[in-house]
Formats: sequence, structure tokens, C-alpha cells
Amino acid sequence: MQDREECVNEIHLLEYIHILVRKKKLILAIVVVSVTATVIISFLSPKIYEARAVIMPSTQPQEQSSMNTVASQLGLLSAQTSNASEIISLLQSTILMERVIKTYNLLPIFFGKDAAGQKPVKKIWDGIRYLKKRIYKVRDNKRDGIIEISVQFKDPEVSAKIVTYILAELTDYMSGEAKRVAETNRKYLESLIDKNADPLIKQKIYSLIARQLEISMMAEVKENFAFKILDPPKVPDRKIKPAIGANSILSFVLSLFAAIFIALLMEYIGKSKDRQQRYKKKEGRG
Repeated sequence: MQDREECVNEIHLLEYIHILVRKKKLILAIVVVSVTATVIISFLSPKIYEARAVIMPSTQPQEQSSMNTVASQLGLLSAQTSNASEIISLLQSTILMERVIKTYNLLPIFFGKDAAGQKPVKKIWDGIRYLKKRIYKVRDNKRDGIIEISVQFKDPEVSAKIVTYILAELTDYMSGEAKRVAETNRKYLESLIDKNADPLIKQKIYSLIARQLEISMMAEVKENFAFKILDPPKVPDRKIKPAIGANSILSFVLSLFAAIFIALLMEYIGKSKDRQQRYKKKEGRG
């Protein structure tokens, strides 16, 4: 019984092979047309270049960590160096994208000169959506403790400039927030000096005031304040899209399967019509 089933399966397989051989011209035509169309479309599609940068969040010294513990006990705002999750949140935030678009006037670059005729609110939100969903990506490499920022654009120089703009605005925003928080904390600490008679507490307050001044000075310098740029953005010399070779291979595989399916479907439809015609002839004779 098993040998009979294997024989039947072999017969079915041979039938499929014979069908494909008979339909080889159709299959070949579908594959050739599909691959040729894919190559032409890929060749005519705009070239996309990717610029990228790699940054590493600045580490917090151990003495600073202990100082922050004392500061939190006194109810001070956090002015410590941001960690990776905070930097990623800022990189993906609407406020940073809006600052980049406004500061460097990116709307005409994204949408052309016609963008100036749109409503101001719509322009900014269109730019944010375009930047966030189409050309801008942030990757958190937790294993190595680094953050990768990339921008894809049709102009290689513009892609590198946008990454530079994002890093510049991130630095300005984080340093500005650090200075604001440090200044607020300093004023609050100065108000506590006269309210405390304990020399030990006063000593801690003076140390905290000195720390706030140190944070303000470090934020003013800006460089390497919140993060280090390990790999600065460079103008890419090769496109990443369209990948003509990969697209052609994918088109070949998909079109081959589609062509085989179409050939078998046509054979099935043809045999069904033949059976119906034979059945009608038998009924007519009867």
C-alpha cells in the first residue's frame, strides 16, 4: 500500500514537471519582464545616502554620585549628567526635532520651496513627521554602551549636515537645561545658609554650591559635557538605496514562484474547462 502511494506521488510530481516544461516560455517571460522592470525602476529611483554618528554618554564620577545623594536629601533638582535612556529620549523627542528644523531652516530642504506657502503649524509638524518617520533613526547599542544616529537623504552632504545639526542642538539643549537647573539649585542653596546653624550642614551646602557652579562652567564649555562623539558624521561616498543587486535577486525569486503558480493555475483552469465540455457533450448525446 505504501509503495502504491509513493508511486502515485511520483506520478503527480512528474505531471507537475511536464506542466512546467510545457509552460516554460510563459514562466521565462514573466521572470524576465519582472526582473527587467525591477532593474529599470531601481536604476531610475533616486539614490539614497546614509550619514551616521556614534556617541557615548559621559560617565558620572563616584564622588558626583555621592554628592547627588546629599543634594536629593535637600530637595534639589537633578543636575547630573544624563544617562543613555535620557539622551535617546531627547534624540527622539519632538522638541529637539523642532529646534533642528527651525534653527537650520530644513523645511525647504525636505519639501522644496513650496513649503513656505503652508501654514506655520502644519509646516513644522510635517517636517517633524518627515524627519522622524522617513530619514532619521536612533539605535541604542546597550552591549557597547553607545548610541548610533543616522540620517538617510538623497543628498550625501545634506545627510551628514543633518546629523551634525542634531548633535549640535542636543548639546545646546542639554547644556542649557543643566545651567538652568544648576542656577536654580545654587539660589536655593544660598537661601539655606542663613537658616542652618549647624557647621557640618553649612559645609555640605557650600560644597553643593561649588558643585552647582562647576556644573554651570562645564555646561558652558559644552564639549563632552553630556556625551562624547566617538565617530563624527562624514559625507557618505556610496549609496545604500536602491540596492539593484539585492532587488533583482528578490524579484527573480518572487517572480519565479509567481510564474510557477500562474502556470499551474492555468493548467488547472484549462483541464476544468475540458472536463465541463466533455460532460456537456455526454449530456447532449444522452
